[in-house]
This record gives sequence, C-alpha cells and structure tokens, in this order.
Amino acid sequence: MMENEKLNILYVDDEEQNLISFKAAFRRYHNIFTANSGREGMEILLSEPIHLIITDQRMPEMTGIQFLEKVILNVPRHHPDDPDGVQRRGGNHQRSIQAAYSAISPSPGTRMNCA
Repeated sequence: MMENEKLNILYVDDEEQNLISFKAAFRRYHNIFTANSGREGMEILLSEPIHLIITDQRMPEMTGIQFLEKVILNVPRHHPDDPDGVQRRGGNHQRSIQAAYSAISPSPGTRMNCA
C-alpha cells in the first residue's frame, strides 16, 4: 500500500447513528464501508479488499468476537509477503481473539473458549 492510498475500513455496528457518524468523520481520509450486522459485514468482506475491521461487541445476530472468528475462518486474505498473490485462510489466531475478548470482558481474568 502506498503512503497516499486510503485504507478501506469496515465498521460493523447495529446502531445506524454510529455508522453514519463514523462515516462522516473519516470518509475524507479513508474509504469507509459500513454494515449493520455481521452478516452484512461478511458480504462486504467477500466483495471488497478491506484493510481494517472495527466492530461493535454487542449486536443482536452475533457478537463482535463471533463476527471476527467467522472472518478469520471464512474470508481469504492476502499477505504482502506471499509469492504470486497466494491467498491464505485462517491460521492460529486464538491469542488475538482472546486478547480482544479480554479487552471488552466485564471481569478481569474471564476467558473464552477459542478452541
């Protein structure tokens, strides 16, 4: 990615006003994609090259953590160091998911089963 290129950012939140405010604040600097559910976020991820995902945790259909787990398992991603644009899926991301869960967890030390 070149220094002057805009990032493609996906923001997933079930509250429409949050989506509108985020897009208004950052659309001059980045390409903003918004989704009001995890399902809609997945549709965008499968059709657009997204560089950064921001998600609400508490949503009706699935939590933010569940959405990110689904992304890791189902969305092909390209790593710049892969030769010939090889697409990769998944990998061991349990520590990353656990760190995200711990950051939003109401009580210290609460662990989620990422197995």
